[in-house]
Amino acid sequence: MPEHKMVTIDGVRYRPEDVERARARAGTGAGALTVADAHLPGSKTADPDGETPTDPEEFDPAEHTVLQVIAHLAEADEEETARVLDAEASGEKRKGLLERRDEFLLEAQQRAGSGGGA
Repeated sequence: MPEHKMVTIDGVRYRPEDVERARARAGTGAGALTVADAHLPGSKTADPDGETPTDPEEFDPAEHTVLQVIAHLAEADEEETARVLDAEASGEKRKGLLERRDEFLLEAQQRAGSGGGA
């Protein structure tokens, strides 16, 4: 069995291939890498092959795992969060997402309130 060596930076464990990005983020005060930073399909971050990010309106929760949907919701605004959760409610109806609807919406509201926008 291959041995994988995790590297701990500021109390967070990273895979060796993520260490350089983690150190760069730590230097800017951006905090730990998130699931969305893993370039999951539907994430607003660019894909590893350099393609431009997908339009958030195109995100279809039925085409993604629960963790990928949660990663998308972690970056989405309140309108996008409601749209994705409505799509989930009329499609897959996964309990792990629908039971947390209020929590996801509250987090989106808090991000909007603390965003310091234009």
